Formats: sequence, C-alpha cells, structure tokens
Amino acid sequence: MSEKANAAAVAKKKESIFKRSDIATVGIILIAFVAIMFVIELIQGEFHFFTVSNWLNILMQNSVVGIMAMGMTIIMISGGIDLSVGYLASLGGIFVAKCIEDWGVPIWPAIILGVLICIGLEAGLGIIISELEVEPFIITLGGSIAFRGIALLICKSREVTMKGELNFFKANLFSFKTADGIMISLPFYILVMVAIAIIVWFILKYTKYGRRVYAVGANPSAAYLAGINVKGLKFSTYVINGLLVGIASIILLARVGTGIITNGQGLEIDVIACVVIGGVAMSGGKGNGMGTFLGILLLGAITNAMNVLKLQSEWQYVVKGFIIIAAVAIGALSAKIMMKNDLRRQRQAALEEQKSA
Repeated sequence: MSEKANAAAVAKKKESIFKRSDIATVGIILIAFVAIMFVIELIQGEFHFFTVSNWLNILMQNSVVGIMAMGMTIIMISGGIDLSVGYLASLGGIFVAKCIEDWGVPIWPAIILGVLICIGLEAGLGIIISELEVEPFIITLGGSIAFRGIALLICKSREVTMKGELNFFKANLFSFKTADGIMISLPFYILVMVAIAIIVWFILKYTKYGRRVYAVGANPSAAYLAGINVKGLKFSTYVINGLLVGIASIILLARVGTGIITNGQGLEIDVIACVVIGGVAMSGGKGNGMGTFLGILLLGAITNAMNVLKLQSEWQYVVKGFIIIAAVAIGALSAKIMMKNDLRRQRQAALEEQKSA
C-alpha cells in the first residue's frame, strides 16, 4: 500500500471513530437525561414533563438559542468560534426597534436592515479572522464588547418598547385545549427554528460546501493543498452565522417586545453549550446539525426541569457548566476508547496473518 493510500485509510478510520464517538456522546447524555427526568417525575409525583405541551414550551423557550446554535455549529466545525453572538442579537433587536418606533421605518425594511447589519458586522469579523489568520476567540471577544457599545449608543442606554408590531412572528399555527384543560399551541417561530435546523443539517451532510467545512476544520493545511479556498470558506461561515443571528434577533425582539441590551446578554454561553453537548468538537472537523438539535433539546429540557424544581439561578449556572465539561469529557473518552479498541483489533488481525503465513 502506498504512503498516500495508507494516509487516506488512517484518515477514514479516524473519521469513522469520530462519528461513532458523536453517537456515543449524545447517547450517553440522552440516557442520563431520561433517567434524571424520571427521577424528577417520581419526586414530583406527577408525570407532566414528557407531555406535548411541555416540549412545545421547551421549543418556544429555546427557539432563539436554537437558531443561533445552528450558525455556531458551522463555525465550530470549520475550526472557529464566535463569542459575539449574544450582544450582536441585542444590537440587531435594538436597531430594528429604533427603526420602527423612533425613525419611522416600515416594518419589513426595518427587519431587512437589522438582518443586514448583523451580516455586515459578522462579515467584518470574518474578514479579519480569515485574512489575517488570527485567533477567532480574541477577535470575536473584542467584537462582543464593540457590539455592546454600538447597541448602547443606538438606544442611548435606554430600552425601546415595541407596540406589538412584530406580534405576527408569535402567531399560532394552531391552538387548542386538551381534555385536561391544557392549552397546546404552535407558534410560527418554532417552525422557523426547525426549518433552519433541517437546512443546516442537510448542507453539512449532503453538499460539497458541507464536506469542505469538515475538511477545513479537520486540517486546514491539507484542505488548502486539496484546492479548497480555506480563507473564503472561513469567511463564509461567519456570514452565514450573521444571517442566522439576525433572524434570531428579530424573533427575540418579537418575543420580549422590548429592545434592550440585556436581551442577548449571555446567550453565547447557552449557544456554545448546545453545540458542544451535541457533539461538535472545539478543535473543529467533528459534529453535525442533528447532534446540535439534540443538544438544544437536552439543554432546554434540563433548564426547564431546573425551573420546575425552583432551583436558584446560581445553581443553574453550576449545572450548565458541569454539563458542558461532562459532554466534552465523555466525547473525548469515548473517542479514545474506540481508537484503542480499533488498534487492538488491528494488532490481533496482524498477529493472525503472521501465524497463518
């Protein structure tokens, strides 16, 4: 076997190990989560957690984070990260609110301008990161601070109250009461989040662009030698992320009804947590959109359970932090175990070939 073919075989083997470790990570977290939820249900004495109404409520509460997590998934698989998404969402919402309420801009032009501003600011960060090849962690952290300042300048450090102009985003596609008197409804923005999740999953799994995102995240030098425009691809991931953050900022504004700097404060932590829990590696080249969607559901359900148990917000931060640590540790551990098992099987096969020769 030639050296190139051997290298390709090793790379293919590593890819299969990573895919299996993704499944193992999500599977372990899912089993642990279901077990914890059953214990909580037993403690509560009422089995209401695993109901349609509660899960629709979880989707409603995490729709904004879910949309932003899909953009973060693409960035992190390509080997980057973005810490500016929280305050960028605040900026987009404040800008749209000011356009509609104070500057007399019609609703749809204001929405389009808000999304374009998010795309433009993310594109600026993407150019710096891709062209200068600097650490995205530092650049996006600086972007987060700058976006907060811009948002505060736009609103003059005051909140901008809407008058219901964006309520159509919250319109229910259907709504009815069950026999138990529980109201079940499906807002429009949940379908937006699910549609975006499906599109991102499809792009990453079935398109040439998706394969290039994985290649750049796994090994940028090898991707460059293979003819991939690494700088252009990294830039494009931040543009896509800007688009999704812009959409999320509009939905966030519609849900809250007020443009204020605290709307997006800290959202980047939940976004990154969902992506990491879903099996996306911080080093890049590993993960998928479906895993991220499961991560959104898991983190949202755990947050929901902690609220039901009336756990203090300080303890909720502790729990979320340990969940992120556990997700990364379990993923790394499962990958190491699988790699050791594969090496053991290869050695056994080599010994058997030597004996038979």
